[in-house]
Amino acid sequence: MANLFKPTSYRSGAALAVGATAVWKVISFVNSLLIAAYFGAGSATDLYFYILIALGLGAYFLQRLNAAVVIPEAMTLEEHTPGRGRALLNGFLYFYVLLLGISVLAALTCPVTVARGLSLFKTAELTAQRTLIVLGIVLFGLQVLASYLTAVLEMYRRFTAALFSPLNALLPLVFLLCFSGPLGVSSLMYGFVLSNVIQIAVFAWVLKTELAWEFTPCLFLSGRTFRRNLASNQLLEFFNIINGLLPLYLLSGLAAGLVSALNYAKQLTESATEVFSLRITNISKIELTERAARNQQQAFNRSYLRTHRFLCFLLTPLAVFSIFYAPEIITVFFKRGLFTQQNVQETTAFLRPLLAVMLLMVPTLMQNNAAAAMRKLKTFLPYSLSGTLLFTLAVPLAMHWGGPFAYPYTQLACILISLVINAVFFKRHLSFVAYTTALRDMGR
Repeated sequence: MANLFKPTSYRSGAALAVGATAVWKVISFVNSLLIAAYFGAGSATDLYFYILIALGLGAYFLQRLNAAVVIPEAMTLEEHTPGRGRALLNGFLYFYVLLLGISVLAALTCPVTVARGLSLFKTAELTAQRTLIVLGIVLFGLQVLASYLTAVLEMYRRFTAALFSPLNALLPLVFLLCFSGPLGVSSLMYGFVLSNVIQIAVFAWVLKTELAWEFTPCLFLSGRTFRRNLASNQLLEFFNIINGLLPLYLLSGLAAGLVSALNYAKQLTESATEVFSLRITNISKIELTERAARNQQQAFNRSYLRTHRFLCFLLTPLAVFSIFYAPEIITVFFKRGLFTQQNVQETTAFLRPLLAVMLLMVPTLMQNNAAAAMRKLKTFLPYSLSGTLLFTLAVPLAMHWGGPFAYPYTQLACILISLVINAVFFKRHLSFVAYTTALRDMGR
């Protein structure tokens, strides 16, 4: 296994990440098809998908901390003093271990109380699915620790860590096929928990054997720039979590099946986002951070435009085709078993605007990564926060006036407004980045 975790180039790493994530998402999609056929779209699946989406938002909050603040800071420290970044990385490692302990404690003592505080589901429904909630809370702690170890390995160009990501879908599939009868939808959660435990064990072993990692706790005194960037980034991500949970929270109090319909639509759009946009931009961010640490502005701009164009080339035809044929796509993939025609219509209503959101995530992610690589998060905060706060204020009103399907259209409108606002930031602070050229390429 040691040869599997040798350093690789950025292009090879991107190819590995895209391939592994594609396999992961294909298997995840099979899981969704089986869930739709076995359980349809009802209160049990609503709670299952609600837990997964909510925990995913929480995990993403901390993943952005790693990607936007911790890893760039550690890389900058390593560039000036080899080995210095490990003190910072160890400090956050033990923070995530502590967070895992807290999640286990919460799962064992008050799972229903936690779920009731984060949703509008009835207490009887939550009590009936107590095992599902317990496993979900534990899974949160495991996910954030596993994703952090992955980020650390990728910092050292051990991109083959991505090859373990299909376990996050394969083991839930095995548990669903073998134990869906006695365990119901909770069977998938057992698979999720086991896959993350395996990844944590393997990645810790690789750090110790391949990178001679010392896990001894040590004190790291961070600089003012790091603290400001951390506070700025996490303030923005906090509102992003609110924006992710708020429409979900409002949907949980409406008709049964709407949360499931939203999830089935997100399965289609977020699969492309995770396979291509997130994986490629995450690796591109490491390259951008290297360019920034060496003050290579022209190379920074070339890397930015190359990644942006490539992602637009991949996702634009996919988005346009899928918007046009959305009803047929949902019917072909999901309409079987307990999945009804009403479920098809509701899922289609969510899918079409979310496909446009999927495409606009390309410039959004690239702009966030450029600001993080240049360590300008504090300066970027007012610009990025304005669009985020606009959505926070607009979505409850939009859903009140326009119903549950107004949510994705509100998100789409706010992203478009944010792109205009961010242009001001790039003109003032990152003028060497061809911002308008990137957007013109996308439009063309």
